[in-house]
Amino acid sequence: MDEKVTALCENFITNRDILKKVFRGESLYVYPVAANALTSHGVTADEDKLRECKKIIKKNAGALSYLKGNVMMPFAANLSIKEDPKAHFDKVIKIYNYAKKKFNRSEYSALLAIMLADLTDEASYAAVVDRGKEIYDLMKNEHPFLTNEQDSVLAGLMALSEKNNTDLIDDMEKCFDLLKIKYSHKSSIQSVSHVLSLTQGSAREKVEHLNDLYDALREAGKKYGVYTELSTLAAVSVLDSDIEKMRDTIIEIDEFLSKQKGYGLLGLDKKTRLMNATMLTTDLYETAQASQAASTASAIAVSAAQSLAVCIIITSTIATNVAASST
Repeated sequence: MDEKVTALCENFITNRDILKKVFRGESLYVYPVAANALTSHGVTADEDKLRECKKIIKKNAGALSYLKGNVMMPFAANLSIKEDPKAHFDKVIKIYNYAKKKFNRSEYSALLAIMLADLTDEASYAAVVDRGKEIYDLMKNEHPFLTNEQDSVLAGLMALSEKNNTDLIDDMEKCFDLLKIKYSHKSSIQSVSHVLSLTQGSAREKVEHLNDLYDALREAGKKYGVYTELSTLAAVSVLDSDIEKMRDTIIEIDEFLSKQKGYGLLGLDKKTRLMNATMLTTDLYETAQASQAASTASAIAVSAAQSLAVCIIITSTIATNVAASST
């Protein structure tokens, strides 16, 4: 394996295992998400600081706050890399209190606040949330039965785009129409269309690039999931045009993970493992592009697309927990 890939993978596993010590009994699907919040920044988890951040959330979030729900572990991981975790927590609370006025009070509003705290400043978050609500309403008009609370997070991230709302929705719809030719799960392809609408280029070019990567993996014997997993593949597909290189990196990381505890018979299945490999590949490519000016439209789109991929993984866990509790 390439040295950078090896270092990334080993750090990811180290971070996941430390999180398991601090947060016992959580969903197997959330540990990799939280670990990636550290790994993507080149950070190795600090157990003491994670415990400190966990206490900050429990003490200050409020008894019934959704910040203490399924998002707490990724949130604590995010806080632990901040110079002043309490100050960043306070920023998240401000955004959350504003976001839940525009959207329903839910785990999704909590997720949106956590993400926007990293992507906006004190002077701009309210305008982003307001615009996100406008985009959400436009989504609802286009797809009244498909659009749900999860899309409030996606709309909030789309509000970071330099494109105007009309162009975003138009691009999203064009991507959606092209995606449904190949993929049948409409809720999934709606999320993918949101990722792709954030980026530059024609809808046809973006969808074809995603399709090429998906097909390249299948031809290599890797059956990529077409439900919540597909948004993660879309996030990495927008980062580079070299399909073979991306495919090979995903496969290399997948094979590394296949030998790790937690990815076997009693752990995460092959499709989830491949999705985690794609998530880590996104870290590699996003880091490689970090030299670009952070203010460019493409850099903002890459950051939002990566955050959206993480959001999809967490929200799919929420849906799984809800389904389990109703049986």
